[in-house]
Amino acid sequence: SPSRESIEAIDRYEAAGHGWRAASLYRALAEQLQSPGELALLAAKAERAGNNQLSLQIGKTAYGRGINVPALAFPIGVIPPSANISGSGKALAYAIARQESAFNPAAVSAANAKGLLQLMPATAKAVANRHGIAFAPEKLTQDAGYNATLGAHYLGEQIDTFGGSYILTFIAYNAGPNRVPDWLARYGDPRGKDIDEVVDWIERIPFPETRGYVQRVMENYEIYKTRLGQQADIVHDLRFGR
Repeated sequence: SPSRESIEAIDRYEAAGHGWRAASLYRALAEQLQSPGELALLAAKAERAGNNQLSLQIGKTAYGRGINVPALAFPIGVIPPSANISGSGKALAYAIARQESAFNPAAVSAANAKGLLQLMPATAKAVANRHGIAFAPEKLTQDAGYNATLGAHYLGEQIDTFGGSYILTFIAYNAGPNRVPDWLARYGDPRGKDIDEVVDWIERIPFPETRGYVQRVMENYEIYKTRLGQQADIVHDLRFGR
């Protein structure tokens, strides 16, 4: 079958160390394969080859075709066990990384944010200093565990700064910490309010990108909590946070 031939070609490329040549074959198969099981195996194969970004792309392609394989679109093997992500917790680190870099550990944005959790080098350096970690700028895009460790510490600091609030933390992460006091002054404080008021508050966020970001990361977070065997509770997480 054509798909069998494609898989064999992928195997040959990967064995020869030409993984980049295999990527287009993976993408073509993601458009062609019909069964959720085959798509899951394809995504797992990309993950085993060390390409978590491609694995996520396969999941998103399948989802776009109406084939829902939640495990694909929300992979868990991306952050290495060496990372200390206790600052944010695992589910939140994954929720942010999925949104920020689509799990590409070498990603660099136009604004020069780097790696898995898209850290600005100056922010990463300050976090490293506060936590007694030697700062190595090149590791932000070369070492996913290092990036995740600093990113999780930074997220933990932000959560503490904002009294546990995930909403305010996500705003700070996307639009910068200075926006938070500005918007609290303008729209009131959503923390601890009834869920309807909290949802209305999010709808008033004046930057469409940031509004969408808060909503997406919150969805990611609840899905990752479920995948990691934790209790999803979006109402509590929106109202109170941690």
